Amino acid sequence: MPAVIFNIAFTTPTPRKNATVRQRVEHAAQRAYYNWTAPYNYVAYMQDKKKTQVHNTYADYMQKSDVLFNQYGAIDKDKLEEIKDALGKTESIIWHGFISFEEAYKSQFDTTEKCAEFLHDTFNVLIDHSHLHRDNIELVAALHKDTEHHYHIHFTFFERKAKHKNNTYTRIGKFPPWAIDNFVVSSNLYLDERRQQLHIERDRLIDRIRSAYPTARAAKYCREDNNAVAKAVTALADNLPESGRLGYNSPNMFELRPQIDSVVNLMIAGNAQLLSAYGDWQAEVARREQLAKKAMTESRFAYVDDKRITPDTSVNATTVTKWHNVSVIDDIKRDMRARLGNYAIKLALASRRARTGIYTGKPTREGKINARKARNQISRGIRDICKAMTGCLTNSRTDFTTELHRAEYEVQTGRQVSYGKK
Repeated sequence: MPAVIFNIAFTTPTPRKNATVRQRVEHAAQRAYYNWTAPYNYVAYMQDKKKTQVHNTYADYMQKSDVLFNQYGAIDKDKLEEIKDALGKTESIIWHGFISFEEAYKSQFDTTEKCAEFLHDTFNVLIDHSHLHRDNIELVAALHKDTEHHYHIHFTFFERKAKHKNNTYTRIGKFPPWAIDNFVVSSNLYLDERRQQLHIERDRLIDRIRSAYPTARAAKYCREDNNAVAKAVTALADNLPESGRLGYNSPNMFELRPQIDSVVNLMIAGNAQLLSAYGDWQAEVARREQLAKKAMTESRFAYVDDKRITPDTSVNATTVTKWHNVSVIDDIKRDMRARLGNYAIKLALASRRARTGIYTGKPTREGKINARKARNQISRGIRDICKAMTGCLTNSRTDFTTELHRAEYEVQTGRQVSYGKK
């Protein structure tokens, strides 16, 4: 049986144009149920005391602690009222469904906090592979514990601002197969008890490349002509753009990516400890890939021989023919390629600076601190100069006033006065 079962349906804002009277009535009742305007509706079901083991009705929820949550945590009373009001007015499609977990994993989903963390890591995968945008989605979920062996999350979501197309609201409610596949795979990978190990191996690999090729010693890459890594880093430094963003994924670095990858490969091959760390990371990625393929074959959304299969179908993971639908593993590999590539670029920039004294790219933390100190020093200098000039002007004005008074006295008395003399 699959570790995660995912079911999703949707309700459109209006019935089909050719719907019968009965179908229109049924649609109106269904829409009222899912937009929370019916006397007994979906939010009341989500908060049912027998299912959540906490509350019974919407009014009960408003008087007690949190039951509903989204991918960011518990939903407070004010936010829930805002969502309730928006749902009653929205012209968006309303999606709803459930995510069920096998008994062996129910301890990972026995609190709303754990469920929110799960949605935070997986829900956006579904949205990002669809026609929707994560910033425009309002999600509400609840954990149900009424089934002893299978805890499950009921959810509903809609667009905060319903999309328009040709002056009509979009009616695309079905998610593409690759969106479902990526979500199912991501959900199953989340259940992996070793899921943190991949991050550990990733960080260890980054630490190894930094210690093997520290930027503080980049100057040697200007002199070691016999070193393959030094020659490759120097060549890369000469080809880097003089302006613009210099990140691996930046558009202006697209043509240089093969050269950057080549430098990274030389760096890995040239250090035994780095090569070992890279092998450990690759092994962990390969293990995750097998888990992902297993999730596809065991889930009700998997493909075999270009057809969907049911959970009870016995198949081998190697027969999955729609593996190209799933980008989760490729995303992990692309992320690491970018991280290693960015360090190679950083090393090349340090090498170029050592040779020419010219540095382009993103300022370092040390550079920002020094620049701030220089600005403060200049500000203090300007302040001191202004203060000194103000003092001079004040003294000059005082001296002039004294001379004026003396001149007036001499005119009035006809006698010449000398100050400072007896």
